Amino acid sequence: MNIFINILIQIVGGLGLFLYGMRVMSEAVEEIAGYRLRKLISQMTSNLFRGIVVGGVLTAVLQSSSVTTVMAVGFVNAGLMTLKQSLGVIFGANIGSTVIGWILALEVTKYGLPLLGAGALTYLFNSKTRRRKQGLAIMGLGMIFLGLSFMKSGVKPLRDMPEFIRFFYLFSAESYRGVVLAALTGTILTALLQTSSATVGITMALASQRAISAETAVALILGGNIGTTITAYLASLGAELEAKRVAYAHILIKIIGVVVILPLFYPYLEFVSKFIEPERSITKYIALSHTIFNVGLVIIFLPFTDIFLRGLNRMGSSKKIEQKLYVNECIYKIPSVILEKGREEVLQMLERLVADINLFFELLSSTERDGRVEEIFQGEKYQDRKMEGIHQELTELLNCISSQRILNEARMIMKIADEMESMGDYGAGLAKVYIKIKNSETYIDDSGIKNIEIWHLNIISFLRDLQEIITGEEYERLSTLKTRCNQVSARLSVVDPLEKKDSYADHIVMEILAKYRRINRHIIYIIEGLESYLLYSRDRKE
Repeated sequence: MNIFINILIQIVGGLGLFLYGMRVMSEAVEEIAGYRLRKLISQMTSNLFRGIVVGGVLTAVLQSSSVTTVMAVGFVNAGLMTLKQSLGVIFGANIGSTVIGWILALEVTKYGLPLLGAGALTYLFNSKTRRRKQGLAIMGLGMIFLGLSFMKSGVKPLRDMPEFIRFFYLFSAESYRGVVLAALTGTILTALLQTSSATVGITMALASQRAISAETAVALILGGNIGTTITAYLASLGAELEAKRVAYAHILIKIIGVVVILPLFYPYLEFVSKFIEPERSITKYIALSHTIFNVGLVIIFLPFTDIFLRGLNRMGSSKKIEQKLYVNECIYKIPSVILEKGREEVLQMLERLVADINLFFELLSSTERDGRVEEIFQGEKYQDRKMEGIHQELTELLNCISSQRILNEARMIMKIADEMESMGDYGAGLAKVYIKIKNSETYIDDSGIKNIEIWHLNIISFLRDLQEIITGEEYERLSTLKTRCNQVSARLSVVDPLEKKDSYADHIVMEILAKYRRINRHIIYIIEGLESYLLYSRDRKE
């Protein structure tokens, strides 16, 4: 009994350390490379091969195909990526997921404690956030290696235990029935753990101690390829139909691949053995079998991508599913996805505001009353909805994370959304002035229109510059833009006080310019918010 308890402690403890190390390393790497990850994704095109590279790099860096595929689901749901682009990412994630197998196959478990110690020292004795995150990433890698070492030690006595031998004989891959059962076991195990990396680690630990055969190990890994799709599926629950199709694609690709390979299982093993014999290095043999399967899967699917897409587009209902399962949604919230979506939303708010203000000036310049003024009021409601949506999504994210960098960036996006909503109110205020002009049949002469146009063009120019700065992250332009805004603000504050007349038309012109001045003030608030964000980011970096 004592031996069994000791084995259980080492296996469960090692598995826990392995899983926690994966999580720590993945989160730390995403923190360090968050900006670069968003840049990498934003540069994606419909070029499938580029998507494969992006998916492969992301998965290799984050050491989790689940995180990459959940990202793909999130980006498609947010409208930042097409279904075709997501297929490239999924293909790449499948290839990138094999990297962990090679890392574990290199017999690096002896470096677990040194890495853990080096990472801990880096984390504890550095005040800079970036250095501390690098320390966490190193600690995570050390925990992965140390966890695998514990699992290997734990399973070693099992190979001589009759009970264990009888249990594993039930799905030993000595027959096709055993191959199917082993694959099912790998599927269930990976679905429960929600990471194929853990299944690879457990399988390598068992195989390296000769507790299971090479055939059984490969069958378990094949099943793990299906089980890993559960995370993307759960992330798609309650999402838009297009995002669900990403999850369906991930599941179908893996199932089709495994179903095709199972009848060819033993010839497949012989093919892998031509490169690495299991007797020489069982762990490298397992890693190679995993790699050949996933690379082969991509090669087979690539020529049929368009046909596969047409099939996916026929799947599912057009109804949006509102109800969600009661799962811990924090697991499926990818900060980089949500932050990128938030940035896209505020850019859309900016675009709508520019359109509404331009429409106001167009209407003002015409002599006839125009019913399109209602579009400006709709624009105000649009800004309100966008702001509420951004706040809800980012607040939910902030409840799930503790990263100060993400917290700061989320607050910056919410700040911009708040200011945009306020500017939308002033846009509606301009529309009300227009209605007042038409109802009172007030005539504004060419001089008044020209005066308004000068300030109108300035405000539109500032908004366009702000769009470009946020889109291209050209923050070095903020100082110049702020100076220009302040100059206009100063001039608008004392606009033509000596030339002001007592006519109603003059009062209307002054009222319009006051609205422009308030819009300009909120542009300055956005610039100041961006400057505060940049100042914080610089202080936290080395």
